Amino acid sequence: MERTILFVDDDPNVIQGLRRMLREMRAQWEMLFATSGEEALAVMKAQPVDVIVADMRMPGMDGATLLTKVRELYPQVVRIMLSGHSDQELVLRAAKSAHQFLAKPCDAETLRYTIERACRLRKLFQNEDLLQAAAGITTLPSLPALYSRLIAELESPAVSLDRVGKIVSQDMAMTAKVLQLVNSAFFGLRQQVTDPRWAVALLGINNLRPLVFYLQLFEAFKPDAGTSFSLEALWRHSLMVGSLAREIARTELRSREATDEALTAGLLHDIGKLLLLRVPAYREQLAALFKPEGGTTAAAEYRLWGTSHAEVGAYLLGLWGLADSIVEAVAFHHRPAAGAGNRFTLLTAIYVADGLAHGEEAVLDHEYLELLGVSNRVARWVEIGREVRERGFRDEG
Repeated sequence: MERTILFVDDDPNVIQGLRRMLREMRAQWEMLFATSGEEALAVMKAQPVDVIVADMRMPGMDGATLLTKVRELYPQVVRIMLSGHSDQELVLRAAKSAHQFLAKPCDAETLRYTIERACRLRKLFQNEDLLQAAAGITTLPSLPALYSRLIAELESPAVSLDRVGKIVSQDMAMTAKVLQLVNSAFFGLRQQVTDPRWAVALLGINNLRPLVFYLQLFEAFKPDAGTSFSLEALWRHSLMVGSLAREIARTELRSREATDEALTAGLLHDIGKLLLLRVPAYREQLAALFKPEGGTTAAAEYRLWGTSHAEVGAYLLGLWGLADSIVEAVAFHHRPAAGAGNRFTLLTAIYVADGLAHGEEAVLDHEYLELLGVSNRVARWVEIGREVRERGFRDEG
């Protein structure tokens, strides 16, 4: 069996329904079933599990409590919550522990796709320590100035969703988390949301306040003593890449959806660096890798761990249910030929924008760009980069 999947629901009829619905997956999955949180933990103690799918409402130990315990005991396990649309308060309580939320009842296709996607993402890298760190993460650090602005705005009696959205859209950690929540099936949206400002509008102030103040879903970055890593430098670079990628996508892909995705993917392309900072065993090594301006050398990461911040970040965003196009762009932004095929995509825009933002036009893979038939566009992209710098990172239009 490739993967072991544990399903937890206190209703025997639901368990039988899952057995029937997923019968055809028996050749790919070893499927285990439990009727309570206590039984599920006993199963996991007896044998390794790759994915747990738990019902939200169960007597005794509910799904939120169960997934919190699983996160603490087995952080590498992918955690999926099944919930009804009336479970809003419980869903928010589980926001730190569940990777994804699926609406109940859930059809077989959605359930299979979600589990298979999580399993495929694990193949991005083989480093088990980093895999465990990525799956176990609950929060990522935000730029202190933006975090303080968010708190002040949410505490204001004249709080504005528009201002909150603008703050969130400038921070990679906040953006990733609100997109995770809004793109869960719990919201019942028919298409992926890639604009963090729209995600904030969908969440609403009444949901954001408890997420920030009680669940502490966001937190300000606190640098370790002696580290040379600068979150502000990483933030400035990410804003630049997002702004530049947006303009490149606007000229090459010519769709509003593509330009929105490019802005978000550019902001998130280095989010794996934030996650790597949460791995104590690697902090000393990371300190040597981070340049004073906040960048890392992907080649050195591959030598040390067999993977890089790109794959780590993509794995986390994939677990959180972000759009495949954004996950691909983050995963392969240092080696685009491995993911983009033979046409210009969002990944190409992020790759070019990242290189130009570092001032590294000369190191762009011109053979790859020639394959796509866009090598003659580099001069225009360099010009776009100058225009973006002159007006300052990005506008809000």
